Amino acid sequence: MSPLQAITRWLDSQDLDMQLEIAGFATFLTFEHDGMLAFGRSEQVESLHRWLNELDLAACIAADRALSFRVYFDCFFGERMTDVAWKRTEELVRKRLKEAKRDGKFAAARKVQRMLELLPARKESWRKVVTSWNNLAATHLTDQAITSWSAAMPRATHEPFLIEATSEEK
Repeated sequence: MSPLQAITRWLDSQDLDMQLEIAGFATFLTFEHDGMLAFGRSEQVESLHRWLNELDLAACIAADRALSFRVYFDCFFGERMTDVAWKRTEELVRKRLKEAKRDGKFAAARKVQRMLELLPARKESWRKVVTSWNNLAATHLTDQAITSWSAAMPRATHEPFLIEATSEEK
């Protein structure tokens, strides 16, 4: 299994909310200059899947994508595992709740209150996602695993070539 296939399987094993959040982060980092930020969340998942599953990629490009994805998500998930980050998230949600109540935005206040109530479950869901990510990264996405996979791939049939100068150009 290629590193990109391993990432795709891992992504597909996450629940939809996690897939959407992961794809949002990945497309932000991967496609930030390609207009992806204007797409909706489901389009981000689809674009990420296309990027991970592009056909006929050279092994070096596939390896580069796998390594890029690993680096992005090691940073992203590292932040998700700190108590400081979750405390900051809770403080932000409480601030939004206070503002919504103060401004008389009762529908928004109910939505934010629900977010606050779901925060412990969300934190636990992220712990499971990070654990599964760490397992994937430690098996299919190590430098050695990606290098071994890349080396086992057949060489491209179209090797780069040099155009020789004609006698008139010499």
